Amino acid sequence: MKERTLAQNKNEFDGQEISQQIAMHVKEILRLLGEDPEREGLRETPMRVAKALLEITHGLRMEKPTMKIFDIAEKDGKYSENQLIILRDISLRSLCEHHLLPIIGKVHVAYIVGSSGKVAGLSKIIRLVDYYASRPQLQERLTEEIAEAIMNSDIKPKGVFVAVYGVHMCTYLRGVKDETSRLLTMAYKGEFETNAELRNSVIKILNLNKKENLL
Repeated sequence: MKERTLAQNKNEFDGQEISQQIAMHVKEILRLLGEDPEREGLRETPMRVAKALLEITHGLRMEKPTMKIFDIAEKDGKYSENQLIILRDISLRSLCEHHLLPIIGKVHVAYIVGSSGKVAGLSKIIRLVDYYASRPQLQERLTEEIAEAIMNSDIKPKGVFVAVYGVHMCTYLRGVKDETSRLLTMAYKGEFETNAELRNSVIKILNLNKKENLL
């Protein structure tokens, strides 16, 4: 899957200049909405919005995190191949690409240790999730991108399972204004694709059938 990043070189990115340009357009949007962007309560809002947008979308302007690898083999070279690793409840903060409204939720990642006996640093998986989430996104695409990135990483797992549970403010605040719906997406690679029993055991461990309170 092709990486979606800005063509602009990271070293050439001028955050202050971009912030000022975005703020100028936000100010005009406020005016078009019927507000007075010069009144005291809104005077600094355009720059605040600009900085917030740059923060929320920082994944577009950063290098993809490298996966920190650890060898679980002991001195005699023995280790538990096929060990199941689960990292659950990773915080999700993203931006719906259709309405530029927040998506908040949780990400769960599971993988099976491969024949090389390599495991990933936990913080690196969290950073990988943040990298793909910090941009205008579709939850369905995000789930697939995380799974594919881990499957193709240097830990060489036998299988990867990713589940994302999200609340979409585009349906919470506008349109149908549904305050109770949650979107659950799952992607699986390798042995998780062919072994339904394994897949279902992870779903049971993560208790994905239970509705999570994300707000």
